[in-house]
Amino acid sequence: MIGNASRVTVLLVLVAVVALPFFLRASGLGAAPARPAAIDGGEPTERLVVLTPHNQQIRTEMAAGFNRWRRAAGLGPVTFDWRASGGTTTLRRSVLAQFTAMQKSGRPLDDGIGLDLFFGGGDHDHGKLAVGVSTAQGHETVADVANLPPGLLAEVFPQEDLGGEPLLHPQRLWIGTALSSFGIVYNRDVLGMLGCAPPRTWSDLTDPAYAGWVAAADPSHSGSIAAAFNTVLRREGWVAGWGTLRRVFANARYFATSAGRVPMDVSSGEAAAGLCIDFYGRTQAGAVAGAGVAGLTPPVSRLGYTDPVQHGRSMTATTADPITLLRGAPHRATAEQFIAWLLSRAGQRLWQARPETEGGPECYALRRQPIRRDLYTPVGRSGWSDPEVDPFRTAAPMPEGTVSYFGLVAPVARALGIDVHEELVAAWAVLRALPPDHPHHAAAWRLFDALPDDLTPAAPGDAAAVRALSRALERRGADQCLFDEGRWKRFFARNYREIAALAGGVE
Repeated sequence: MIGNASRVTVLLVLVAVVALPFFLRASGLGAAPARPAAIDGGEPTERLVVLTPHNQQIRTEMAAGFNRWRRAAGLGPVTFDWRASGGTTTLRRSVLAQFTAMQKSGRPLDDGIGLDLFFGGGDHDHGKLAVGVSTAQGHETVADVANLPPGLLAEVFPQEDLGGEPLLHPQRLWIGTALSSFGIVYNRDVLGMLGCAPPRTWSDLTDPAYAGWVAAADPSHSGSIAAAFNTVLRREGWVAGWGTLRRVFANARYFATSAGRVPMDVSSGEAAAGLCIDFYGRTQAGAVAGAGVAGLTPPVSRLGYTDPVQHGRSMTATTADPITLLRGAPHRATAEQFIAWLLSRAGQRLWQARPETEGGPECYALRRQPIRRDLYTPVGRSGWSDPEVDPFRTAAPMPEGTVSYFGLVAPVARALGIDVHEELVAAWAVLRALPPDHPHHAAAWRLFDALPDDLTPAAPGDAAAVRALSRALERRGADQCLFDEGRWKRFFARNYREIAALAGGVE
C-alpha cells in the first residue's frame, strides 16, 4: 500500500512539473523573455543570429557600433542574437554536425541551420567550414560568399597575406576582420616571488622554477591555444617544438577547457604565466593597470604580455580572425551589411580605439589589431590603446618549407602531456633532482624526449621529411586516429614511469 502511495505521489509531482510551464505561460508569468532590446534604442526591425567565441566586450561593442552606423544611415536597429557557448573548435564542430545531419536526412544545405554568421576564431576552423561536410562526391561547403560592395575587398586587402598567412579565403568563403598573434601573459608579482625575470620567448616557460605555476588550456577545446601551440612547432621545428611544449606542460598546473581562463588566473596570482592569444593578454593587463608592483616607480601593472622574440627574430605568428557567412543564413542581407561594416574604417577603429576617443567603443577597450593596413598611420593610430603595435611591420614569415601542424596539435598534446599529466609531472620532478653524474642521467633524458616512431621524422632537421610525416598523419581515418592516440598515450606514460625506475628513487 505504501509503495502504491509513493508511486502515485511521484506521478503527481511529475505531472505538476510538466504542467507548470504551460500554466505559467497561460497566466503570463512564464512567458518567453522578450527579444534583446536593440542597442541605441528604438524598436528592433531586423535580427542577426551569430555564433561566436568572442567575449562579451567584443559582442557588446560590435553590436552597438553597427547600430550607431545604421541609425546614422537612417536604418532601424538590429537585434543581435549571440550564440556563445564554447571555444572556436567546439562551435565549429557543432555547426558541421548540424549540417551533416541535414545532408544525411536529404535536406538541401541551403535550408540552413538558423544561423547567419560564424564570427571570430582562427582561420583553421573557418577553413574547415569552407571545406564543409562529406558527401558521396567529396565535400560540400557550409560557407557562402558574401555579396559585398564592389571594390571593398581590394581596398581592405591590397595584399592577401601577411608573413605568408592568408588574410581571406581564396574563394572568399571566409574573410579576416582582425589580426591575432600569440604570446605569453605573466604576473610580475608572482615572478618576483619565484625569482624569475619576465619571459621573453617560449622556452623561458620551460625553466624548472615555473613548476606548478604555468596556466595552460586544452587545444582540443580552444582553437586559439591550438594555434599558439602550432606556432611553437612551426617556429622551433617539429621535434624541438614538442621538446619545448613537453616541458611547458610539465610545469603546468592544469589544462583549462577555455583559453580565457589563462590570463584571468595569471592576473589573480593563481599562476605565474601562460600562453594566450594577444588580445586576451593585453585586455587583462589593461583591466588591472594601475594596481602597481611593489618597489617600482612609477607604478607598473602587475600583469604583462609579450609577443615572443628570440635573437631578434619574431617567434609568434600573425593570423586572421575571420567571419564566415553560413549557407541558408535567414537574414542574409543584414549579415552581408554587418560584414561590410566590420571591414569599414569605422568598424575597424573599434578594435583598437580607447572608449573616450572619437569613434571609439562605448565601454570597453578591445585591444585587437585591425586588419586594414591603411589604419596603421599616425592619424589612424590616434586614440589607440596600443599605438606601438604594427603587425604589418613586425610579422615575419615562417621558416622556409614549414607546414601547419594544427590538426595534429590536439591529439599529440593529449597523448604527450594532458591525459598523462600526473606521470609527466612526476618524471619532470625526478629529472630536475637527478644529478648530472647519475649513471642513467642521459638515458632518462632520452626517454623523456622520445617520440613514437610514427611521430619521428626520418630526418628530424629536414623540412621535407617533416612534411612527409605530417601528410601521412593527416591522411589517417577516424578509427586509426583513435587507435594511434591510445598507443601514443601508452608510449609516453610508460616512458615517464620508467624514468623514475631508472633514477633509482631519487627525490
